[in-house]
Amino acid sequence: MSNSKRYVSGLLLALWALSAVAEELPHGSILQRFGVSPDQLPAGQAGSSMGQAPAPARFHLEPEQPALQLRLGDDRPPESTGNISIDNANARERARCRQLRDELVRRGKAMGVFCERGQAGLPWSP
Repeated sequence: MSNSKRYVSGLLLALWALSAVAEELPHGSILQRFGVSPDQLPAGQAGSSMGQAPAPARFHLEPEQPALQLRLGDDRPPESTGNISIDNANARERARCRQLRDELVRRGKAMGVFCERGQAGLPWSP
């Protein structure tokens, strides 16, 4: 069977299924279909009084934090993650960064090299 015949037969099958599902609904009220009059329906609930206290908030909202926080090296040790291998890797990376920065300072090219969190002026810098 060729692809075009498959598409045509699939389309015909889909149209047939849609026509079977889309039977016309009766024009009368649904109450009339089930033999119920509007008088037999239960009465609605009375409206709530306005004197009730508002419900407590479900979420605790805090004010938005500023997009940029400038901090210059406060000489605190970096936060520990609790994983000794991650802490050691972070310490080695900081030591390498400081060595690189010191060498660049010695050469006079250390513009924009920051090794500690909070020293950079940009929010996306580590």
